[in-house]
Amino acid sequence: MNRPSSRIWQRLKRPQDSLQVRVTAALALFVAVVATLMVLALFAINERLESDLLNGIVAHELDELEAEYPHEGDAALPTSATIVAFVVEPDALDTLPKPLRALPAHERGMNIDFSNRTYRVATTVIEGKRAFLAYDITAIEARESLFKIVLIMAAFIVLALAVPLGMWIARISLKPINALAEHVGNLRPGDPAQTLAERFERYEVGVIARAFDRFMTRLDGFVERERSFTADASHELRTPLAVIQGAIEVLQQDKRLADSAPMTRIERAARQMAELIEALLFLARDEALEVDNSHARCEADRVITEVVDAYRPMMGQTRLDMPALDPCEVQAPRIALIIVFGNLLRNALRHGGQEVRVTLANGLLTIADNGGGMSSEQLRHAFDRGYRSGPGAGLGLGLYLVKRVADRYGWRIRLASRPDEGTRIELRLVAGR
Repeated sequence: MNRPSSRIWQRLKRPQDSLQVRVTAALALFVAVVATLMVLALFAINERLESDLLNGIVAHELDELEAEYPHEGDAALPTSATIVAFVVEPDALDTLPKPLRALPAHERGMNIDFSNRTYRVATTVIEGKRAFLAYDITAIEARESLFKIVLIMAAFIVLALAVPLGMWIARISLKPINALAEHVGNLRPGDPAQTLAERFERYEVGVIARAFDRFMTRLDGFVERERSFTADASHELRTPLAVIQGAIEVLQQDKRLADSAPMTRIERAARQMAELIEALLFLARDEALEVDNSHARCEADRVITEVVDAYRPMMGQTRLDMPALDPCEVQAPRIALIIVFGNLLRNALRHGGQEVRVTLANGLLTIADNGGGMSSEQLRHAFDRGYRSGPGAGLGLGLYLVKRVADRYGWRIRLASRPDEGTRIELRLVAGR
């Protein structure tokens, strides 16, 4: 049986549930979004600044050409290594580089490739002639491409660093939360109070720690009241029951009363009451207290034989068929098996017709009868607490108690029944061989 702390710690350690992983993923996603937006913004800003700067240069040069050409003619054309200008008649566009021929008459600035170079080109009309001014930006474009590559690489580096950095930040930030989770996982009702508020007062989780302290105080009070009630109930119920059973034994010494119907009913009711009290008190115990008794074992075949012998006075005309039982050691206390098998056998004797068969083979306990069986509706609710059906129904606790005990010890239970075909219950006590 796992301790609560180990279950909580294992859950915290699962990647899909780890708060540290989620914080790291959120931080990495945030960095990725911010880095992407910054790269896009820098690209846009660079493009805008470059466009405005180049447009300003070509516009300035074109204005000078437009002012000087009417007076100087072709001598006004710039002779710089980075600036090329053309002034041609409208019908002489074929003499221009092919990419320039389709440009509109008034273009403020656009990038054009010709002669294996990249130019920023602006156009205008001077004295009816078409004027083209091209500014060589090949080197600028190369530096811009390098800038973009460096910027993208820097963004990837930042994103790669965001994961380990995010894990480190998450580990440091969540350390108080993990410590609080571990302490809460180690808390057990009834243990000496371990206040958490003082330990985590300096952290934001101090509010949660104080809330847990208040909750554990109330829970400890509840557990103490429950334990006191269980102890008192155990004493107050068992004492009068022992008196009743002692009185029955004395009365049964009188031959006139020993086999009488009232005495039989009283003895049966007293036995059922004793078994019910034992079952309820057994289930009321704190499961965590059973850790120290996890090594408890019993011989299932012997316990079943003893229970059958105890119930023989209740069998009446019912024929019990019980072939040789396989030796079977069960990892559970005797009382657990007595509660389960006692309730199953009593139900079979009460509702199971004239024949009941009990077998124990390969760790599988089977109780079958040839009674009236159960409907599909009864099967669905058979293990519900307080469910009763049919004549002679009891308190509706028998199969409910069986299911509770079976679940506690991991015994798989299977119920099969059909109207007028009887009922069969199988209980897997140990893995089949």
